[in-house]
Order: sequence, then structure tokens, then C-alpha cells
Amino acid sequence: MYKYNKVLDAATLAAIGFYLVLAPYSKVEESFTTQAIHDIANYGVFPQSTVTDNYDHIQFPGVVPRTFVGSVVLGFGVRVISTILNATGAAELLSFSSSDQLHLQFVARALLGFANFWGFRSLRTAINAVTFRDKSSKVKGLIGFWFSILLLSQFHLLFYSTRTLPNFVALPVVLHGFSKIIRGDVSGLTWLAFVGVVFRLEIGVLAGLIGLVSSLVFGQSNIFVNIIMLVAGTLAGLATSFFVDSYFWGYWVIPELVAFKFNVIDGNASSWGVEPYGAYFTDYLLVWFRPPVVLMLAIPGFLNDPADDGKSLIKEAEKATKENKPIVTHPAKNSLRILSISSLLYVLVMSFQPHKEWRFIIYVAPIIILQAANGLANISIKWSLSIFVKLLTLLLIALVYLASILSVFMAYASSYNYPGGYALATLNQHILEQHSTDNVTVHLGVAACMTGASRFGQLHNSNVIYDKTESNEALLNIWNDFDYLVAEAGLRDINGPEKLIPFDQSKWELLDVTTAFGGVSPDAIITLIKEQSQKRSTIPSLVSQIVHELINQQTSPTFLAFAKTLIIEQNYLYIWKRIGADDLSNPNFTQVNEPAEDIKKEIVDETEVKIDDIEEEINEEIDRFESAEREYAEYVEEEQKKEPVEA
Repeated sequence: MYKYNKVLDAATLAAIGFYLVLAPYSKVEESFTTQAIHDIANYGVFPQSTVTDNYDHIQFPGVVPRTFVGSVVLGFGVRVISTILNATGAAELLSFSSSDQLHLQFVARALLGFANFWGFRSLRTAINAVTFRDKSSKVKGLIGFWFSILLLSQFHLLFYSTRTLPNFVALPVVLHGFSKIIRGDVSGLTWLAFVGVVFRLEIGVLAGLIGLVSSLVFGQSNIFVNIIMLVAGTLAGLATSFFVDSYFWGYWVIPELVAFKFNVIDGNASSWGVEPYGAYFTDYLLVWFRPPVVLMLAIPGFLNDPADDGKSLIKEAEKATKENKPIVTHPAKNSLRILSISSLLYVLVMSFQPHKEWRFIIYVAPIIILQAANGLANISIKWSLSIFVKLLTLLLIALVYLASILSVFMAYASSYNYPGGYALATLNQHILEQHSTDNVTVHLGVAACMTGASRFGQLHNSNVIYDKTESNEALLNIWNDFDYLVAEAGLRDINGPEKLIPFDQSKWELLDVTTAFGGVSPDAIITLIKEQSQKRSTIPSLVSQIVHELINQQTSPTFLAFAKTLIIEQNYLYIWKRIGADDLSNPNFTQVNEPAEDIKKEIVDETEVKIDDIEEEINEEIDRFESAEREYAEYVEEEQKKEPVEA
């Protein structure tokens, strides 16, 4: 199966690139790293006054400090590529001559996406290298082949591979560490410990569990060697974070330790929501893998060790005892099981934290997929043995195909989750057309900044000023200085996010409204099912048309048009232009302007697209439709039984 690796690599890169183009903006969880990359790419890092005078985090430091280590790497990568593009004239050739810098944000995210792609590729290479049966089998690299296929069918890993969440900035190094451990190289623990103390401490917890399981459960490594590896990575990470982050923050700091104290020890993470202990198992894992074919395949995958050479450990021990030699096993033996058990224990440990988010445990997803690939390989390699194996394999492939369709739809739905970026782009175009040389001040509300309005998207003109003041009291002092607003029906106060700061809308002209994802409507599917019941060629014709367009045009307007009919859009952000000065002394100014009832205040996260709810609604509608058909048929039958009435 090695001959398909290049095709699979191209497909993986294409999927990552497709998701990047589909949703080019960033949300609040990515904002710190995104802004830091922008500042490093534009202003450089020396002298330190450059940081204090220009960097976004100086004015908006956030609740706790975050690391600059990943931002420095990506920022300098962007700086190098930008220099090359400008020097060769490729920037203008690629239409990168606009006044904003969205193309640089695209470059930064593409670099991160490529790093994560390389990590996935390393994982596949590692599992293929240790699979014992590949040495004698004609079918080589089967586990790696199915790993790539299953990876392509899932949404979260590839969609978020380009997103500058700390978890995904750390993921390439995590995958590198995993690939070493799969090969039996315990230096992978050093990489995990390093990235844990720099980016996310929970990765360090996972590294410790791997070391314990490897040595105490399977006896595949020495506990003292593991401790040395973990300590080495921890010390290297502490030193790196201390020197890099202290420079950018202007005081001695190791951000992850501060964040750990604030969120875990002080318990402040619970302010962002609390979920029951088993939520990761009952909700988040099922959200990742829909339908749960990957979870189902991981079970048979665990029963077989790819690196097992067929030799019994007991026989090896007896032979070693007779020859007075130490027991020697394949260094990679049980490595996939070690990672799998450690992943399970990790989720159990993380479940004790009341505040839960899927990204806190995302590191186990590649291991689950890898174990599922092992299970699918063990099934498909027996293809020729029986008709049952053939049918089972085809069924599993069909479920993987269904998962791929759901992933594309989820990505399309998620593209509606960045109204701030689209609203800012719309306003920028208006400013360029109407105020090419005028001095303009724009206020970006909290909601806009949380959903895509970053420094990359701002016009880099000296005559345009963007304000992100978050406090109501501070806003009142500079309110009449604003020429434009990008906000909700009111303005969100960061100190009271449940309330909206009002403003007198009679002094403002509404230029545009940006919509956001408001849910999924099954109406189009129900209509399609009804049409199919009347004309059996409806769905086959639709599928045929979509496939034909994909083959010939690389995009399918029919599929996109159909997907759009499933999306419920809600008004979310409003672009306002000042047409008069507000009377701040008027007590009515501080009264809440109630927004229209149909305007919701929160964007539904892409992980909340409830496919099960849609299926339930569809089934209910089908039942009602079939019931109506039965009643009508009974009515016709009764009428036919009646004797005709004579005139």
C-alpha cells in the first residue's frame, strides 16, 4: 500500500487547505497567538521597546499570560515568506496587494497546517516501520494506509490543524513524540514533557502516564530512564519559556505555571462552565467520531499488536534464563497499546477537572484513529477468506464514507462561525471606497473581536484607527470619536458579558448586517425524501450531478447550494456609520435598546451541530408522512367499497 502514500499525502494537504480557504478567519481562542504572530511579523522583536510600543498583548493582556514560543516560530516563518514574496514580486502576482494582511494570516495558518500534516505523516511512517507482518506479507503499509483514510474522514483534527489554538500549535511536536514512542524510542517522552510545560501542561500529564504504563504495566522501558527523559524535557521547556516569555511580557514569568495556578489550583476555570465527570466519554468522543466507526474499530485494533513478532514473552523469559541473558524484546512491542491505555487513563484523569473542552483531550484522537486503523487492517487483510469479511469491510468503508460527508458538511456549517472577520472585510471595503484619504476611527465590539476581527484583517493605513475598548466606562469617554461601529445590536461589556451596552441608534446609519450559524434545518432533507417517494430517480440524480461536478470542476455548486439550504442563518453583527453626535448627558442614552427578538446573542459552536437531532426530526416527519399516506389509502379503500348512489 506504500504506492498510495503520495496520493494520500496530497489528499491530506488538500483537505487541510480546503478547510483553511473555507474558514480563513480565527475565533477568540486563537486570538492571542494570531495577534502575536501579526506583531512579530510586522514589527520584529528587537529592541524590547518595539514590543512595549506596538504589541497587542500590552494593551490587551488577557486573564493570564500565554506563551510566545509558538508565535515566534510562526511569526518568523511568515516574515521570511513575506520577504520572499515581496522581493520576487509574487505578492502582487497573487493579488496580495490589498491594504489588509489577510494573506499573511493565511501563510501563518498554512505553515501550522503543514507542520501538523508532517506530524500525521510521521505517525503513519512510524506504525508502518514497526508492523512485523509487513516483513513477510505482500500487502505492506496497510495500517498506515487506513490511518490516512480514517484521518481524512474525520472533521476536528484536519479542520483545526491550521488554527492557532495552543493545543494545535503544540500538536506537531506531540505527534513527533508519539512517533518516537511507537518506534520504541523513549526520548519521545522528552518532547512531550517539553511541549507540555511550554504550551499546555495537560500534555505533561499524558507524558507521565505514558512513562508509567510503559514501565510498570508492560515492562517495555526502565522507569528511571523514563523519569530522566521527562525531567530533561521539563527543564528544557521551563528554560525556553522563561527566557522567551519573560522578554515579551516584560517580567519574569512562565505562562503555563501561572495559567495552571489560576485555572486549576484557584478553580477559576469553572467560571467558563462545569460539566459532569463522564462528559468526555458520553459527549465529546462521540462528537469527534460520527458515525462512531473509529471508536468501534479501535476495540479490535487493541487486541492485536502490530509490532508483535509472534514470540511468547514466557518462552523468551525461559530462553533468557537458560542462557543467563536478559530478556530482549522488540523495542516497539506493545507501543501502540501503551499509547492507547495511556490515552484512556489521561481522559479519566482530565475528567476530574470540572471545566471541560474537547481541545483539552484532542491529543488522544490520533492514537484512537491509529488503533482503529490497526483494527480495520486486521479485518481487511482477511478479505479473501470469506464473504462475511468482504461484506463487513464494505460496510465499514461505507461508514467511513458517510463520516467524510458529515465532516465536509460540518466544515461548511463552521464557516458561518466567523462573522467578525467577514464584517471587518465588508467595512474595510467601504472605507477604501468612501474614505481613501480621510482619517477614520472604527470601534470593534467584543463580539466582533471574538469571531474573526484580528489585526491581520485591519487596514494597515495610518489614517484608519481601530479601537477595541472593552469597558463601558472607558467607552463613554471616547464614544463620539468613533466614525464606525462593528457590533451587536448593543455593545458587550467585557466585565458583564451577559449585558449589552446601549447606544442611540438614531445617530447611526446601518450599513450592513453579518449573519452567523444559527443551527441546522432538516426541511430540505424532508422535502427531498418526499420527492424521492414520488419520483425514485430524485436522489440518484442529485448524487450523480454532484459527483459529475466534483470530477469536472473540483467544486460542486449543487452540493454547496444544497448544504446552504440546511443552514439556519441569524443576524449577529451590525456595521454602523455615524450620522450625528450622541448626547452622552441624556439619561436615555444609557437605557438598553432591546434588539429584535430574532437576533440571538451567541454563535452555536460547530461541535453542537446535532446530527442525531436532525435524524430524529426527519424520522418523525417520515412517520407523519407515511401515516398520512396510510390514512388516505384506507379512505380510498373505504370509498371504493361503498356502492354507487343512484341519482
